[in-house]
Amino acid sequence: MIGFALDLYDLYLIVFVAPTIAAVFFPFENPALALAGAYVALAATLIMRPIGAALMGSIADRHGRKRAMVVALLGVGCVTALMGLLPGAHAIGVAAPLLLLALRLVQGLFVGGVFASTLTLATESAPPRWRGLVSGLVGGGGTALGSLLAALALFAATRLFPGDAFAEWGWRAMFLAGGLPVLVSVFVMKHVDESPVWTAKDTRSASPLAPLLARGRHRRALVANIAVVFGVGTFFLLTMGLLPSFLQVVNGLSLASVSVILLWVNLLAFAFAPLSGHLSERYGRRRVLLWTSVVNTIALPVLYLWLAGVESSLLVMLPALLVSGLTIAAFGPLPIFLNERFPTSIRASGTALSINGGFALAGLVPALVNAVSGGPAQLPYFVAGALALAGAVTVATLSRTSEPKRGLI
Repeated sequence: MIGFALDLYDLYLIVFVAPTIAAVFFPFENPALALAGAYVALAATLIMRPIGAALMGSIADRHGRKRAMVVALLGVGCVTALMGLLPGAHAIGVAAPLLLLALRLVQGLFVGGVFASTLTLATESAPPRWRGLVSGLVGGGGTALGSLLAALALFAATRLFPGDAFAEWGWRAMFLAGGLPVLVSVFVMKHVDESPVWTAKDTRSASPLAPLLARGRHRRALVANIAVVFGVGTFFLLTMGLLPSFLQVVNGLSLASVSVILLWVNLLAFAFAPLSGHLSERYGRRRVLLWTSVVNTIALPVLYLWLAGVESSLLVMLPALLVSGLTIAAFGPLPIFLNERFPTSIRASGTALSINGGFALAGLVPALVNAVSGGPAQLPYFVAGALALAGAVTVATLSRTSEPKRGLI
């Protein structure tokens, strides 16, 4: 869970400080366009993740989950730290955003490997009756913990580098701290055991991608999984991803106030995912995922419109807590739902392509919403509409999907 959280720390960083990234690398006069530029940088990572999933998933299926995890952790840590050293557009002009985009693309390759290895290693190593809980702890809990770590970094940076100093050095310190996964990779290499399920498998697939791309049940499962992840990923990117920028641009809150709100929001969200993951042991992976998706499709647009009308940082807390808690609840059963739809020989590749393919499509949504909204006044309505549409895709797909067979793991 910690390795997964540290890898997601980078994803949260760029959305938590998106307005600052926009000002440093995309200095447009229109703040909505500048913010869209920052989300294009986020989308660059998400678009490359399926390629990383294919490469690293193949390594995880053929050579072991642990080996793929170590490579992914090393790559993510090094690239995140390098981003903190990039000069801004005022120093080197158009080369600055191009270098940022290049690093984000490389980052996507390694982050794709995180999902290929971490989620599969965790669920395969857990006892059968605890796999739902582990799914929630690693998938949703790791997501919330990564956000919490980024919120703590933001809280510390805004106080150590107040005012203009944050735009100069504060955000850089946050990215440099993102090199921590390098240390975690060393720990994993020395102390974490390989998946017993993978080790017990006598045969290895020569090409794990071939069964996933060939016509048949594995390809149907992959396509359905991508559609489900697209909806859940859009929930995530337009709530926990967009929330920090939304609170600054729409609600007019200071970065320091936003950092405090995010701390409380993520502490609550951390509890929701293990709960929903564990409920999937009793009621089924698909059913719990469907329930949370139906609730989110209805509630999240309403909560965002409510949030837009609140100006006090204290009153913002309740809708922000509900938005984050409901979003993370959908992540609880998601990893194990994806895992159990593929056999061991192609599980890492199938899971990684599912989640990274869905997130690649979902990653386009925040940039599109920011670009077409025209400004802060219209942004809440476009966010609400996008959440409702994405939720409809997830609910429709899950309604036509069968419950995965738990005996596959």
